Amino acid sequence: MEFLITLLISALMGMGIGGGGLYVIYLTLALGVEQAVAQGTNLLFFVVSGISALCLHLRKRKIYPVQLLILVLFGSLGSIIFSRLGVVIDPEIPKKVLGAVLLFGGGVSVFATLKQIKK
Repeated sequence: MEFLITLLISALMGMGIGGGGLYVIYLTLALGVEQAVAQGTNLLFFVVSGISALCLHLRKRKIYPVQLLILVLFGSLGSIIFSRLGVVIDPEIPKKVLGAVLLFGGGVSVFATLKQIKK
């Protein structure tokens, strides 16, 4: 069953529906995995899928070098800063921030959908 749920979440992730947040929620609530471990697992899951997407985009020649360089630089800088910060802050803070981000993202999606329906 866990394999099927992970497969479903990865399909949602591939369609851009926000499967990463769902995966963290599944790991923490359904499987009882610690929040930090769930987030790390989600990041690893995302890296593997990102590498697959990168291979596809390289094959289709849809990679823009300047934008890629900017993303790599800022992504690396953010990773270093927040990994250092994660060691010194209270573990409850990332849980609350993740919850707020998921609620905000969900709210934005709902309002955008409602706006399109009204048109």
